[in-house]
Amino acid sequence: MWGQNSDGAPVSELQRRFLQMEQRALDLSKRLSEMSGTEPIELIDRNESLAPVQLETDAQQSYDQLPGPMVEPLPIPEEPITEEMPTVYQSEVVRVAPTTQQRKGDYYLMPLVGFAVATSTTFTEHEYDDDLHGEWGNAIGLFAGKRWDNWLAYVRISYQYLEYENPSFKADNPTRVFGNEESYSASFGGGYSIPLTQKLSTYGALGIGFAWRKNSADVQFQIEQDGYLKWVDDPEGDRTKSSLVFTYDFSMGLEYMFSQNYSARLGYRLLGLTSNKSFDGSFQHLIELGVGANF
Repeated sequence: MWGQNSDGAPVSELQRRFLQMEQRALDLSKRLSEMSGTEPIELIDRNESLAPVQLETDAQQSYDQLPGPMVEPLPIPEEPITEEMPTVYQSEVVRVAPTTQQRKGDYYLMPLVGFAVATSTTFTEHEYDDDLHGEWGNAIGLFAGKRWDNWLAYVRISYQYLEYENPSFKADNPTRVFGNEESYSASFGGGYSIPLTQKLSTYGALGIGFAWRKNSADVQFQIEQDGYLKWVDDPEGDRTKSSLVFTYDFSMGLEYMFSQNYSARLGYRLLGLTSNKSFDGSFQHLIELGVGANF
């Protein structure tokens, strides 16, 4: 489509649109001058018709349709190519060691045998007051328990026997004393087990309970008879005391599982007993060996 200027020359559609934009600018300037009371700005002084007219020739239209000058695009800066390493996601499974309960079962039952070493007690009665030193002794017992993960609880019944002596007992005359101690105990306690390997573990436990404790003492003193020195028994005879006492113990050791349902234990137990009348409280050091069932 075309317009026509004052001298009759045709106006292209592009020129006509530019003229319309200029006319709008003039109208806007006139409105602003009326609002502000200033003179409007006259930018265009031409008398051109913007009405479209029929094109008389195809030459101008063909020219307008020609493409403009070729504009080469600006080069795009190239970023240095870095070789990205692919992200590799690796799943690591941490091996969790099974607990004692998982390896051996919820419950256990184990008989024990042992022997006692290095213990003593004090015998005090009338003019007698000195220590009695422990000799070798023995012990048997049975305990059963329950496991929770690596924790354990147990009940134990046991019997302990130990002999004492003091060949140089403190007295007015040369005196010697021989004696023994028996105890029937029942206790309960708890502890913790730490697996060392698939089959070997270590444990520690504490327990409390009661025991029927029986102590005896045979007192002998030396006299001179017919020019000879000889040992004679105290006329008062055997001094035997028994009573119900309180017990406490600490145990630790190693346990080896040689099959799925059976294990063996080698441990140390320190057994403490409170006083029994003329006999002071005592400690027994027990080395115990047991073989039991897990289920």
